Amino acid sequence: MKLFFAGAIRGGGGYVKVYRRIIALLTSHGEVISEHLSDSGSPEKDEKTGDTVIYARATESIRHSNLVVAEVSQPSIGVGYEIGLAEAIGIPVIALFHRGSEHRISAMIAGNEKIVTLRYDTFEELGALLEKQLARYSS
Repeated sequence: MKLFFAGAIRGGGGYVKVYRRIIALLTSHGEVISEHLSDSGSPEKDEKTGDTVIYARATESIRHSNLVVAEVSQPSIGVGYEIGLAEAIGIPVIALFHRGSEHRISAMIAGNEKIVTLRYDTFEELGALLEKQLARYSS
């Protein structure tokens, strides 16, 4: 299974550790084909990579994925766009929302019956919820 992970990169620094743990969990269920974080904890950066290249890479990856998993606790226009693209082309989406976030989940995500939304308090709780959902897509 090919999995695309989406998380706020430019404004989501507070969730980097959670992103890493989610990506590790996803890797045990398939190939994660989205941007990864560097060892320093920040998004991988290539000085020669411009916004056009980032856009092309992300949209191409979504088109080749079987499932999009998006951490939506930190609002991000980019993540919202990626979710919308996935929905438009028929790729299922799981949205993850931390109840302790200082932000509210977007009504466009929470109100969309096509998106599975998992709300969590701890990573352990998230892991169990996500494992259950991923098992549904693996079979």
